[in-house]
Amino acid sequence: MSSFVTGQIIEARCSRCKDITGHVVMACLDGMPVKVECRACGSVHKYVAPEAQARPKVEKTVRVKAGHNRAEAVDATVRAEKRAAAPRPSREQQQLARRAEENEHRWTSLVAGRAATPVPYSMNGTFAVNTLVDHPVFGTGAVVELLPPDKMDVMFKEGVKRLRCVCE
Repeated sequence: MSSFVTGQIIEARCSRCKDITGHVVMACLDGMPVKVECRACGSVHKYVAPEAQARPKVEKTVRVKAGHNRAEAVDATVRAEKRAAAPRPSREQQQLARRAEENEHRWTSLVAGRAATPVPYSMNGTFAVNTLVDHPVFGTGAVVELLPPDKMDVMFKEGVKRLRCVCE
């Protein structure tokens, strides 16, 4: 067993870097380092020997309730672990998906029931409400609102876009 001194440079496992890096001994107790400072990231943490590995994962014990059999308890535990491991969409992702679905439903109701052919979009074109417009980037859409003097809102599959036009 070797003796360590405060200020000595040693190798240790860094808790922030998650790697074995050079450290400066900050505090010793009975010749063993207690606190070290990483020379790579600057974090100060407890000393972890470089050969120390992560603890092996211990299997959880399955508790069997009275009146149930062990196979059912194991199956329930496995299902619960799979549910916990499955990535859940964030609230923002759920809201975006809901809005996209609502936009597509609204677009379908505006565009699908029309037999008229869409008018090619032009910034200098004149359009009326409920006119079908064929945009080169956004596709087919329906004019929802005119905003004088030179704007209109058009409902496309992705959502409402504000485009330039000539309002009369």
